[in-house]
Amino acid sequence: MKRRVITGMMLGAIITNGATLRVNPEPVREMDRFRLLGSNVGVFYKPREVFDADVQFYLRDLNPTYLRIPGGSWSDRYVWNGNGVYDGNKIDMSKRVKGLWQVDYSDYQPGFCLEDSQGNPYHWHGDLDVAALHDFVKDKGAEEIVTVNVGTGTPEMAAEWVRWANVKMGFGVKYWEIGNELEGFWEVGHIQADGTQMTGELYAQKFVEFAKAMKAVDPTLKIGGPVTANLRAEFLEATLRDAGDWLDFISIHTYPVEGHLEKPEEIIRQAFVLEKPIQRYRSLIERYQSARSDEIEIAITEWNSKVQEDRTTGDLLSGLWNAAFIGEMFRHQVDFATHWDLLTETEEGGHGLFQFVGRCMPKAQYWGLYLWSKHMGNQLLETELLGAENVYAFATRDAERFYVMLINVNRDERVEVDLELPQLKLSDVGRRVTLSHREYFWDPYTHQPKWSRKPSEQDFAMGGRLEVPPYSARVFELPLEGARFRSELTEGFGDEPFEIMLPEQASVDAPIEGWVLLRDDPQDPRGVLQGDGAELLVSGPAHIDVQNVSLKEAAGRFFLTPTGAGTVTVEARAGNRVVKQAVEIEKFQERTEMVWQFEDRISDWGVRSDYTVTAEDTVKPNQRVAAVEIDGFKKEMAVFTIPEGVQKKRIAGVVVELGRSADFQCQDQEVAVRVVLQSLSNHWIDLGSVIIDEEVDGWKHVEFALPDATFRQVMSGAYAVYFELYSTGGKSAPVTGKIYLDNLGFILK
Repeated sequence: MKRRVITGMMLGAIITNGATLRVNPEPVREMDRFRLLGSNVGVFYKPREVFDADVQFYLRDLNPTYLRIPGGSWSDRYVWNGNGVYDGNKIDMSKRVKGLWQVDYSDYQPGFCLEDSQGNPYHWHGDLDVAALHDFVKDKGAEEIVTVNVGTGTPEMAAEWVRWANVKMGFGVKYWEIGNELEGFWEVGHIQADGTQMTGELYAQKFVEFAKAMKAVDPTLKIGGPVTANLRAEFLEATLRDAGDWLDFISIHTYPVEGHLEKPEEIIRQAFVLEKPIQRYRSLIERYQSARSDEIEIAITEWNSKVQEDRTTGDLLSGLWNAAFIGEMFRHQVDFATHWDLLTETEEGGHGLFQFVGRCMPKAQYWGLYLWSKHMGNQLLETELLGAENVYAFATRDAERFYVMLINVNRDERVEVDLELPQLKLSDVGRRVTLSHREYFWDPYTHQPKWSRKPSEQDFAMGGRLEVPPYSARVFELPLEGARFRSELTEGFGDEPFEIMLPEQASVDAPIEGWVLLRDDPQDPRGVLQGDGAELLVSGPAHIDVQNVSLKEAAGRFFLTPTGAGTVTVEARAGNRVVKQAVEIEKFQERTEMVWQFEDRISDWGVRSDYTVTAEDTVKPNQRVAAVEIDGFKKEMAVFTIPEGVQKKRIAGVVVELGRSADFQCQDQEVAVRVVLQSLSNHWIDLGSVIIDEEVDGWKHVEFALPDATFRQVMSGAYAVYFELYSTGGKSAPVTGKIYLDNLGFILK
């Protein structure tokens, strides 16, 4: 039974107990766990960051088995060797023959990047080259996984890379992938130079051509594919069926968290998605390569929680998610994996394990991998966790210890779990290792780690009950009775001051997130501030959602709901300490900004469409408008890329004028246009729709506000306005004519 016990005045004292973790001490799988802790390294990184001393230290400390090069989608547009073509300053265009570059493979020079499948050079060729990446990987004691260029390359190009890397340079690269995500429209090479679209059958044909050429140079290679973008693995069956004799490992990518998911419990559940896909992969292997079913490995060579590099990929949740997903890969027998990636970052967050804030700081993603590197074992145990919501468990062992990892995504609830580990006697003292806000905190306003420390370690007395703080991952190292045990008690810190974190300014129409933080050193296990938390008082035009926050985990969150414009002051009291912080609530004036008036060239509109889009100057006097020539229902009526210069953070809606031609008609159906905003953090923000009916006379001026103020948080990543044509009756009845657009822009606050 689940009981909640509330003590004192602290929200952090909510306890979930009555939970039980049953662990079978007999291993169900054994593997080198470091094979799951790899990463990706790209030629597009800055050398000063790649070779930063802290990056070197942290990466060696993580001890990954594999690092993948030369960098995701760049793999299909990067010519690995530029000798005789590219001298580091310019490209000899005479060396391009029928879209292919005539490289002199007798020597090596840094390579260059292509823009499209026609072989046209890109404007930038990266700051590193493959020789630097090979050296970087070897310096870390890791092995390379190399992805060869299928999108704009040839089997000869791939074979020469094998010859140079393994025969000439002695890098001894074992694992090679054929292409990268070529089922995706975003990938150079998805549309071939002759206009052919990549299919599973065509990919399998190319796979055989590349594998034959590469293994002719080095027969010991392990060749992988189809290197697909998600767990659907669209080209996998065709590859196994048509090229399976040459396939040594299946390579898959996954970013399973959908952009609209926001709650931690929703996001963490998407870490547990591998069971059915892996079963499908194994059944396909058995169907097409049954004689080699024990030889073909399964690899996930790109993975992260989500494609969108937003706050989720920066804050503590990403570390908890990574820890859970590694356990999921271990449980479902993934053979090796490389996380995406080492250093990429965006304004909001970023996939990278590290971020430079004047100096290198590991992000929570790194610490999630670190828990598995330093504090788990290689033998996986079967677990059953009962009576705890939003808590996840993994257990491993080695010859002397059991390791239990508990991940708690409850923001306010501490969880106590009774451990059932039958037929084994444990030592009286164990160690617990914790990743929580005490160790890592992501500043939601500056978009960078405020602090980042390795997970804290403490000795604890073994009593059969395991306690997990709110919003944390905790590993319990449980020595067997009589096993060696070396205490590594964390050194205590003194009483530290605390602070309130709020933005300087905020809008009156949206909740404001605030935090009370232990400052300077959140480890502080003896600080008096943790005992009772902090009492909160607010003055000014806003309500606060809680009266007290706990500082037990170094960070207590609260929300302000503005009731008007003006200065709001939050006061936090703990013991004899008082701190204050103010935020200016502004009642922003709305205004509209017309971005597309369609008077310039069509090529400057930044529009794509499944229809023909033209400019018409006969619809409005002395003006041009955009005309979409409708010939049936298609996916994209018109999609406008938001240009640079738009104040994206201020976007609060879309304005547009819509009209139709006199001959516009749809048989037996009403036709509507749906207006959608697209953001890197949410690709489908439905603003509403307008019916294009026969009664329309002239133009309709329509304004669509964001459906919820919380969507304002993702507007910094806005990238397109999407118009979709659909029938209100849900049927694809014949539709013809033109739909006009004019004065398209944004509501700004």
